[in-house]
Amino acid sequence: MDLPFLSEEIEALKEKGRYRFLRRVSGPQDAEIVIEGARRLNFSSNNYLGLANHPAVVSALSEHAGRYGVGSGASRLISGHMDVHAELEDAVAKFKRTEAALTFSAGYMANLGILSTLGGPDATIFSDELNHASIVDGCRLARARVEVYRHGDASHLEELLRRSRATRKVVVTDGVFSMDGDIAPLPGLVEAKERHGAILVVDDAHATGVLPPHGRGTADHFGLKGRVDVQMGTFSKALGTYGAYIGASRAMVDYFINKCRPFIFNTGLPPALAGATLAALGLLEKEPGIISSLWRNQAAFREEMVSRGRIVHSSTAIVPINVGGDRETMEVSKALFDRGVFVHGIRPPTVPEGTGRLRLTLMATHTREMIATAAARIDEALTEHGIRRVPKDGTWRGEWI
Repeated sequence: MDLPFLSEEIEALKEKGRYRFLRRVSGPQDAEIVIEGARRLNFSSNNYLGLANHPAVVSALSEHAGRYGVGSGASRLISGHMDVHAELEDAVAKFKRTEAALTFSAGYMANLGILSTLGGPDATIFSDELNHASIVDGCRLARARVEVYRHGDASHLEELLRRSRATRKVVVTDGVFSMDGDIAPLPGLVEAKERHGAILVVDDAHATGVLPPHGRGTADHFGLKGRVDVQMGTFSKALGTYGAYIGASRAMVDYFINKCRPFIFNTGLPPALAGATLAALGLLEKEPGIISSLWRNQAAFREEMVSRGRIVHSSTAIVPINVGGDRETMEVSKALFDRGVFVHGIRPPTVPEGTGRLRLTLMATHTREMIATAAARIDEALTEHGIRRVPKDGTWRGEWI
């Protein structure tokens, strides 16, 4: 069947500079990566701690596959709930300092499940305007009224909560925002939700294993134990495996087991992955120095960029390098790739119109030499494309990276 809209829409994406394609990677997600046959410094991976290819994690995967097989065979409520799932959820609850935990097959599924389960016709969801796409889609599935508050603005959230007459109020935010690298102002959000009897959901996908002091997530980072109702996070980033979790009260977890469709009707997490995740959590508990290494590398990259007159507006392992236009963003990304550094370009709809950027991520396994090389090559590519530095007198207030 001839479907002209397919080629027409693909051509339109190409004309706008928004055509996307897959790149083949050979080997692990290490600090150096082989991509399309070329070895490049890797500054585009969420493998923040280098655990995706850590020998202990790989060994645990193999061991648990030998013990349990590859797949879990069924949904958890039928026959797919194995010993290793229970062990992992106990470990996650202990790690997050919550009463209980529940695992999901992916972070996207977890957010769809959380919001569709807590939502409904009598609910209103209050969502940060820069929340992840999985949260946006969860809001759409929730059959609830959705009110969007200005990014990181606890005062605006307070205003919306005060005006709302909803029977159930649900506040949802990223802990660390995946495209900007900033941390949600959680103390202010907690105070607002407590004043108005709301449920607070925090997506710790990019905070788990990352935020000091222990990598337990945003609530622990701010000393807010017991004051966040649902803490969601993923195993697929800093922990280096796959899947997701929620940490919450025992009553909340029981509610999700019985009401959450993406949990009820989904095959259980492969047991080998659950075992590998247990090993990754163990490493995080036993070797807290890997988080310190990540934060030292973040500081080192900022120092390198500032020494070149480039301002870095981020306080986490995610560093946005603003370019602007879609085509320009991909041109700078290609220029870096040609110089031996892989930093992927991000364009709408992932980010707002006119804010195309390179999304650089630091890893604990980057060396100081790698970081210095990346900073030098980024500065060269930006200069080539007319993206200016800050003058030494500090007076310029134009574009920034």
